[in-house]
Amino acid sequence: MEIGLGVFSGECLPSEGKTHTQVIADSVEQARLAEQVGLDAVWITEHHFLDSGYVGSVLPYAAAMAARTERITIGVSVALGPLHDPVRLAEDAAFVDVLSGGRFALGLGLGYRDVEYEGLGTTRKERAGRMEELCTLLRQAWGDGPLDFDGRHFRRKGMEVFPKPVRAGGVPLLMGGYAPPALDRTARHADAFIMDGGTDSAVFGKQGHNRDLFDRVAAGVATYREALARHGRDSARPNFYLTLGGFLSPDGADAAWDQLAEAYMFTRRVYGDWYGLPADAYADWYPDRMSPEEHARRRSEVWLGTPEDLVPQFERLRAVVGDGLHVMFRCKYPGIPDAATRRSIELLGQVRAHFGA
Repeated sequence: MEIGLGVFSGECLPSEGKTHTQVIADSVEQARLAEQVGLDAVWITEHHFLDSGYVGSVLPYAAAMAARTERITIGVSVALGPLHDPVRLAEDAAFVDVLSGGRFALGLGLGYRDVEYEGLGTTRKERAGRMEELCTLLRQAWGDGPLDFDGRHFRRKGMEVFPKPVRAGGVPLLMGGYAPPALDRTARHADAFIMDGGTDSAVFGKQGHNRDLFDRVAAGVATYREALARHGRDSARPNFYLTLGGFLSPDGADAAWDQLAEAYMFTRRVYGDWYGLPADAYADWYPDRMSPEEHARRRSEVWLGTPEDLVPQFERLRAVVGDGLHVMFRCKYPGIPDAATRRSIELLGQVRAHFGA
């Protein structure tokens, strides 16, 4: 089992009292710390047109982290595939892989915000077709010889893409999603599946809360294995990546929640908007307006406490998924002071150490 640190969004909130340059610099140093404490990866995420300063330029962000680290995997989870030109994405991903010495991983997702498609020159209805063609072109571009592709959305013929990735077969390609077509696409095109454990996409847009994590993971693993088997791929030990939120404190779960609550509920309000909930449904999603029952429910959506508190939960996850599990553990949230984030990262390193090499 592997544990990575997520997610780096580059957001800069006024409550931090820092410039955007300082926040980005802190995040790069946090990636270095993640490497030093033994974590397996750091993960960057893409969104656009948000006044929080969400960084849409994920490949330059990844390159900055690659240049400051030596061992750790630098990953994107996820790039919004339909928004990208496939050749440019192939070039940029290969460059980061070369810069890092073969430590880059590229996760892809469809996206769902109309403003992002409009702002980047496409439409939501084209997203699935563009993603299919993007995956094919990425594999071609990272292989030997010129491109030869004539699709509905992209036509590329006669040119060869350089540089080539360090590893034979190209940059590891991961794909996210939750609907059966997304898992089927992953089984056909990708090296691993990314499940969003932090936001329960199947129901969040209706109820604003998550269902039981372990039940969702068990169902996701089963569906992914079925898709792999359907396409003649090894389903015995699937590479399964899981995003999961939480925070660690040496003083236990209550102290961890006290540090996380404002930032976590900020993300819930953002997702409430993105998922189309009525504004009044999330208007009171602030810690000082929430009932004790709502606090308890929100705390149940994240993992909180000391390393000793969290290790049994990681062990339970591994029992459900198997050794192909990689947990993208999010204890990097906008608005939380750098010192508290660094302490949480250090404690997450202790959780990783429990599971050995």
